[in-house]
Amino acid sequence: MSDIKVIQYLPLTHPRATLRFVKRLNMAGIMSILDLEDSAQDPFDIDKTRDLKVNARNNFQALINSKTWLGDEFNNPIYVRVNSSTTEFFEDDIKAVLSILDSGFPISGIFLPMVESYTQIEQLHALVGHHTSPNNLGGSLEIIPMIETANGMAGLADILESDKDRDLFSKIHYGHFDYCLDANLWPFPDPNQDSFWNLVEPMMTLILSYNKTYIHTPFPFPNNVDLFWRSSRHLLNLFPNKDIWACTLNSELSLSKESDDLLPFKIVTCDTSAEHKEKEAQVIKENFLAGRANRRSFGVSNSRFIPPHQFFAAEKFLKDSKEKKGL
Repeated sequence: MSDIKVIQYLPLTHPRATLRFVKRLNMAGIMSILDLEDSAQDPFDIDKTRDLKVNARNNFQALINSKTWLGDEFNNPIYVRVNSSTTEFFEDDIKAVLSILDSGFPISGIFLPMVESYTQIEQLHALVGHHTSPNNLGGSLEIIPMIETANGMAGLADILESDKDRDLFSKIHYGHFDYCLDANLWPFPDPNQDSFWNLVEPMMTLILSYNKTYIHTPFPFPNNVDLFWRSSRHLLNLFPNKDIWACTLNSELSLSKESDDLLPFKIVTCDTSAEHKEKEAQVIKENFLAGRANRRSFGVSNSRFIPPHQFFAAEKFLKDSKEKKGL
């Protein structure tokens, strides 16, 4: 059995199906993040996004009110990702989460996106710190800050130092897609590329030096089981005896088994030529639009999960490239 802890994002667009996945993952020892953020949006239409946010909260509440989860023992943590505290959706998200928690549903904690300062963590703690969690043996509801912006990365040391004597959080989650878009990186480094690890290793070193759990960014290749386990094993080899969680976006990957004879993990150098960057941007843009079924907030090609962040970065790169050429 693998010693890598796995946590998976789950949308709330179809809540009964989501609950079935939560139960299945729980039985396999996999943790869950119920998502009120990225999976409930139309990146091209703010009005539709507002409707999707309301629907996600209502779906979650209706599922809890149905009591279909009662009688099930959840041995593994169940978290909720809310929208950023800087958005119009944050306040209603928190109200919904606390209402659902007070109903007895075993929420362990809240993933807080786009954290750039310790003040954001303090503000959320003031809202939820007095609420206890059934999954935490009556302890406080956890707060898991997400580092997803250039400012968040730059402020990470101050965030960790500010928490030394307060312990308002014990885990940090890295959001690679948001970070790459915000930092204007193209192409987005993949988990088998040196540019990815040059970014991730210093951040992990800092987080783990404060004895915080590091939660890795979601794995972008839903069908590449071998690379998922090899890259996850690489994390543990880099930082033995540290608490590190892998993150997934689909249950098939979460429920897969680590092979006893994994192939060696080979880190490659990304092609940074202008020609390759343009080709990659065009492929990402086309595949996102083609794979965005039912106007969902992400696309899926034959081999890659493509979030809107990656689509917008590709679109921007192609536009900037044309302008440089005078086209």
